[in-house]
Amino acid sequence: MTTVSEDTIVRNRILLDNRAFKKCFLRYVSQNASGKDSEVNQVLTDLSQLEVGLQKHQLIHDMNNREIQLYEEEKTRIEQEIGKGREEIVLLKARLMEVQRIRANKLEYDEVAQKINELPSRNRSIENALKLRTKIERLKADTQSTRIKRDLRRKQLLTIITAIHELQDTITEDHEEEEERAMEEKLNEEAPTPSVQEEEEEGVLMEDELSERRVEAMDLS
Repeated sequence: MTTVSEDTIVRNRILLDNRAFKKCFLRYVSQNASGKDSEVNQVLTDLSQLEVGLQKHQLIHDMNNREIQLYEEEKTRIEQEIGKGREEIVLLKARLMEVQRIRANKLEYDEVAQKINELPSRNRSIENALKLRTKIERLKADTQSTRIKRDLRRKQLLTIITAIHELQDTITEDHEEEEERAMEEKLNEEAPTPSVQEEEEEGVLMEDELSERRVEAMDLS
């Protein structure tokens, strides 16, 4: 509080011309001592000038107070504008983020739309699927036909191989029979010719042997 009062005193001394006040005071003292009218008028003049100076000082003081008030109001207004500016900055940042998000979504949407446009249409996809299904069915039919043909050829090959083996067996049997026949003919040519009686006896023996075999067969049955 003392500091403020001292500042006020210093400011008043700077604004107020003390020389005029001292001059007026000294003239007033000397006028009381002399009692001259001229000095009284001069004192009144000095007092008028001093009053004008005081009024001027008061005007300056009021003007300074008004300027201080205006400065305070301007400061408040500036602070309010700064606060509004900060709020607007926050809103603009939020709006910028929203715009960036919308832009990113739009770019992503455009990319997806481009990929979708590059894909074949639904009708074309259905047509391709039908063609693929038809091709698969045809391949299945060809595979089944090939399997049937392969089985048929395998059976034919087995039949041919069996026939070849049977033919080989037949040829082998015929060859063996021919060899046996040739051997018998050779033996017959080398052996003496039997007489008629021996042939008859041999025939009787063969008939007896056949009869015995028939009897044995009947007994077994």
